[in-house]
Amino acid sequence: MPLIGYKFSTHHNHKQYIPITCNQTTLCFTMKGSDKTRQNYLQVLIPVCASNFFLLTSYVNGLYTTNEYGYSTFQNQLLPNRSIENTSEGSFCDRNTSSQAYQDEQTVQEVVSRWGVYISLAEGLPLLFSSLLFSSLSDSMGRKPFLFLGAIGVLTRQFLMTLAMVFEWNIYLFATFALIDGICGGWVIEIAISMAIIADITSAGKSRSFLIAVLSFVFGMGFSLGTFVSGYIVTEIGYEFSMAVSCGSAGLAIMIICFIPETVCKTQRKNRTFSCVGKLKEIIRLFIKDDSSSSSSTRFRFIAAILAFFFLMMAKLSTVAFEIFYLMGSPYCFSPEKISVFETVRAVLSEIVILIGIKLMQRCLMDEIIALVGTISSVALLVLYGIAPTDIYLYIAIAVGSFGMCAVPILRAIMSKMTSPDRQGAVFGCIAVVENICNLCSGVIGGAIYSETVALYRGTAFFIFTGFVVMSGFLLLAMIKDSRKNKYRNDYTSIQ
Repeated sequence: MPLIGYKFSTHHNHKQYIPITCNQTTLCFTMKGSDKTRQNYLQVLIPVCASNFFLLTSYVNGLYTTNEYGYSTFQNQLLPNRSIENTSEGSFCDRNTSSQAYQDEQTVQEVVSRWGVYISLAEGLPLLFSSLLFSSLSDSMGRKPFLFLGAIGVLTRQFLMTLAMVFEWNIYLFATFALIDGICGGWVIEIAISMAIIADITSAGKSRSFLIAVLSFVFGMGFSLGTFVSGYIVTEIGYEFSMAVSCGSAGLAIMIICFIPETVCKTQRKNRTFSCVGKLKEIIRLFIKDDSSSSSSTRFRFIAAILAFFFLMMAKLSTVAFEIFYLMGSPYCFSPEKISVFETVRAVLSEIVILIGIKLMQRCLMDEIIALVGTISSVALLVLYGIAPTDIYLYIAIAVGSFGMCAVPILRAIMSKMTSPDRQGAVFGCIAVVENICNLCSGVIGGAIYSETVALYRGTAFFIFTGFVVMSGFLLLAMIKDSRKNKYRNDYTSIQ
């Protein structure tokens, strides 16, 4: 009978992954050691990366197109008799802060920000429940069904928004389409399940940290392509065609998911019965129950890691909620095309620097210190964004802040490496819930703060969210101190 999967064993204080057997319907793997990947892991990694790339491209292209469509629609509704004076940039932007045109622009930004809040709520509220449920279910039912579900949710959302743009439906119906996506789990469940798959094919060492960074790199490339094509397609042929491209990209992602091997074999699925109450208790134990097999503070580390992750994601997602409006307003007055180029350069530079930087730094630094360097970079970026009097400052900001988001994949890996193999879905479900809370709250808080402070000082919101990144930095410092105290530099103790 062929080898398939593994079981986790601690024999004489040495961790190893022992091959187990199953039928031939699932891909065969073997793995042994504290910092290894399974044999044939590329057969899983490549289609997972490809499907996530196209799905993130679809989602982000749709997000930018929707925001720009909403901005244009509200301009036409609130200022029907106003023509575009700055035709070279295709913008209603006015740089004279004392003019009536500038005041009208601020009114449009406030209204479109509130509309963005409604969409964030419609998507985020159901995601709080669907992401936790589906991620936990994947431990006992397999990963692939929930990859399909999340991708189908994104495709449905993009298709309905395309129809809404073509037939000029009421713009507030977009919140209903986002609700459908949220119920299916959307991009959040896709990321959570993909991270669990990476944990399935790696052991709890630096190889897992790096492959999670690779997957995050793919997310970033999908994000970059989505932002790049949105502006050009909108400028050249219109909003509805840009959304149609999103539909095609999501459909391609669904096709690629068909080729992803199942990493939770049938034997493992039969041995892991699902219970909502049991899974909830399992997640709660991650935070409140100490590991009896170790004297080290793994619970403290898990709580500190999840809080650091929360503050980082709040800062990241909150600024995304209003950054497009910030760039479209004065004194920058970016057109959709220019926004696409700017965001693409920013995302590609960041992902390349993060991937190379993590690989190089892992040779001499522990994961927590690498993440701390990233938070310092993020602080510099947000401060420069907030004070930028011209777009030159924005380009300087993306250069110094290019390593900023490295802490996100690093923190995912840290939490995964503290968790046993049969609970990876649960831990990534927990991370997904936190990410969903950030996604929900950030859209509301970010949009609300920006809409209320944009007339006072446009960069205020960036300064506020800089404080979130600083909080994450303090938590990482505490983890570094704890790691050195307990000599965790080279490995992690699995939570029992």
